Amino acid sequence: MSQLAVKINEREINENSKSIRRNGETPGIIYGEFLDKSIPIKVNNSVLNKLLRYNSKGSILKLDLNDAHKYCVVKEVQKDIITGKVIHVDFQYVKENEVIKMKIPVNFIGLENLELKRLVLESFLNEIEMQGQVEKIPEYIEIDVSKNNYDDKIFVKDIKLPEGVRLLTEGETLLAVVNG
Repeated sequence: MSQLAVKINEREINENSKSIRRNGETPGIIYGEFLDKSIPIKVNNSVLNKLLRYNSKGSILKLDLNDAHKYCVVKEVQKDIITGKVIHVDFQYVKENEVIKMKIPVNFIGLENLELKRLVLESFLNEIEMQGQVEKIPEYIEIDVSKNNYDDKIFVKDIKLPEGVRLLTEGETLLAVVNG
């Protein structure tokens, strides 16, 4: 879980998204089961861009709103189709020690060793769903394929998980195959 607190501001009722964007900020929202109501927010663009550069969708962050820290998961980042700029961001509020379900990215490393053997990794799934306490769920799963050979198959059940975290994606689901 990220310990860096990111400063965000609550949006005023009369502020619309266009005026927020013109002022160099991005509109967003914080929602969650343990909040009385959703909180409309705005984040400075440069702060948000740095935040998203180092944290992917599903990352758990500490947001500073009105001098109170809120742990949140990046749930959705909407981008302008033409410019690629972030136009809206959604955060889901979570309590410390809360058990949550999340989709976690799967990253394959060691691909250069496969290339030396003239092999290619064909990936079928780029994220898996798991459940566990907020602070125990990893930001991503890393799978080393450097020692794999032709026709090796990698299944979800082959992933080693932290203690207290369980897979929700079916274990027999095929993640990738090494091809020639």
